[in-house]
Amino acid sequence: MMKKNITIYGNHQFLLELMRDFLDANGFSKLHPIFLVSSSQEIEQIDVAKIEFLILNLTAENISEKFELIDKWLLLNSEVKIIVLSKNSDVKIIKRLFDKGIKAYLGKNTGSEEFLKSIQSAKKGLVYINEDTKNDLFNYICSVNDPDREKPSGADELTAREMDVLNLICEGLRTKEIAEKLFISVHTVESHKRNIMLKLNINNSSRLVKYAIDNSLVK
Repeated sequence: MMKKNITIYGNHQFLLELMRDFLDANGFSKLHPIFLVSSSQEIEQIDVAKIEFLILNLTAENISEKFELIDKWLLLNSEVKIIVLSKNSDVKIIKRLFDKGIKAYLGKNTGSEEFLKSIQSAKKGLVYINEDTKNDLFNYICSVNDPDREKPSGADELTAREMDVLNLICEGLRTKEIAEKLFISVHTVESHKRNIMLKLNINNSSRLVKYAIDNSLVK
């Protein structure tokens, strides 16, 4: 039976080779073949069924652009253990990644020891977060659950359908995909989107997504 592999993705070949050599020096290559992927085309076409660990080095990339791929991979193989390396400290983004099903998040202050711990924890089916990020995430969750925390202006005016559309926009779906998912016309989606931005006083889609996540308007 073929061993499941460790696939490492990143857009810097030298860093990929360093990570591969580090894992090799710590005995991982004896248990799993290690493959390196350095292009967007390759990462979108990987056969996730053959992967045990998928390590995503997103330190120089927009994490939000990988949400849809992560959903796809976990749908195809719920057992794949996804480990994300990133310098992004936005705890709302990090929480969404764990909600989707990643096993580890390693922030910018992560050292080699924590990198090894994240893989060992993931192998046991446990979640791992580096220490600095863990503290930030804990503080964020506590503040979100604070009953005295006020909703942003305009949020209470959004209808249930507008909230459905907003959630799907934040998940990265395009207008046509939202229309198909909600069984409404493209024109209706655009109308809802205009109303949402009017009520929240926002004039472009990227700002809308950031505002919704920053203010916990979406799940």
